Amino acid sequence: MSSHIVRAVVVLALVVGVAVARGDQPPEYHVKAEFLERFTRFIDWPAGGEGRGTFLIGIIGENPFSGFLDEVAGERRIKGRAVEIRRLSDVTQVDSCQVVFICASEREHLRRILSRTESKPILTIGDTSGFAAAGVLINFYMSGETVRFEINESAIERSGLKVSARLLKLARIVDPAGVR
Repeated sequence: MSSHIVRAVVVLALVVGVAVARGDQPPEYHVKAEFLERFTRFIDWPAGGEGRGTFLIGIIGENPFSGFLDEVAGERRIKGRAVEIRRLSDVTQVDSCQVVFICASEREHLRRILSRTESKPILTIGDTSGFAAAGVLINFYMSGETVRFEINESAIERSGLKVSARLLKLARIVDPAGVR
């Protein structure tokens, strides 16, 4: 792992740890926005799949981030590119995104969304129980007051994205047959 990635993970842990020690735990979606950006450091898109220009993160459904994700996008670059957050109103808009956050409000439309992203190098992320088992690549869940994440390893393999073993070690691995 490169030293800048190690530093980034350590800084995130320290920020969350210091806030918890002071008793003012960061809002859940602030932590999730940070993690979302950090995930991209451990994932490689296929050659030619990253393209040029802006790195697009789409949000489909009722946005829970309250501007936190916009702040992260304004302060950072992903894969050397400026980041743009797009609110998606139609499933066809996911095609132009490298990352798509699927909000809980889209539970009824999840199959349709995943049929559009399946086997494509689009990192799908959610935070709703059952989303990883349904085929979302990374799904947040809460363990007490701690934000954790699970990864659907077989869906990752079908996507063509390459995920670092280090990220996989931090995750709870889920497959359509259940949690491992």
